[in-house]
Amino acid sequence: MLTQTLVILWYHLAGHSPGVVAEHRGRARWYTTKHHPSYPDMLAKLRRTLIAAQYCADLPGDPTPEQIHTIRLTWANTGT
Repeated sequence: MLTQTLVILWYHLAGHSPGVVAEHRGRARWYTTKHHPSYPDMLAKLRRTLIAAQYCADLPGDPTPEQIHTIRLTWANTGT
């Protein structure tokens, strides 16, 4: 029950888009009475979001010369 609550809260706070119901109707044209996303719709959206975040993670850029200099000074001051 806790997991379902978390999925529903995430969906309403971050994952909801108005086109979800229209998208589902496009895939299942016989389902014309659908007005709100179902729990499986919410769960599928969360899974797609997690998979996309796993494979499209932003990698940090190369350190700037100032950052490298600061790290070298810190190492020099600690004696390592």
